[in-house]
Amino acid sequence: MTTLCNQTLGDGSYTAVDSEPDCANCIRRSKDQARISGAFFAQEEGSELLRLSLEQARSRKPNLRVIRSPAHDRDKPVEWPAPKAPEETTPDELGELITRGFKPSGEGVWRSPGGVIVRMRKHGRDWRFAELLFEGEVVASRVEAGMRIRAGDVEVTPTEDGFEVRIKLQGPRR
Repeated sequence: MTTLCNQTLGDGSYTAVDSEPDCANCIRRSKDQARISGAFFAQEEGSELLRLSLEQARSRKPNLRVIRSPAHDRDKPVEWPAPKAPEETTPDELGELITRGFKPSGEGVWRSPGGVIVRMRKHGRDWRFAELLFEGEVVASRVEAGMRIRAGDVEVTPTEDGFEVRIKLQGPRR
């Protein structure tokens, strides 16, 4: 026989007693389920251990039946409305920019249908005209308050306190 502390005892050199073990290793290892299981299997008592283990598992088998409550049959599932994407609202004016016809292309960047890019810069709480980009014909004309710039379908005109940037639809040329 082999003890929990791996001492092998010959036949007749030991007797069974009901007292607690006095070997420190045996006391510590007696609480280790894996070591006890290993000891049973090492002494060819594995089949008995397996049988006992299966009996114990059967006795504590959980009840897996689903019991419906009477209220379950009455309750109707909640139908939630489908989520909607928030509508993107563009203000009519953004500082010096009249946004009608422009499409936002990033923070402070707007694009006209004709491909003109207008860059606005935040100045305090207001947005101010900063830059106009266009790969095409640009016309600059002197007006009373400064210069009017026309690039593609966008017109930049001076005002008393800055500029006004808007899409200027061109009529037929004469």
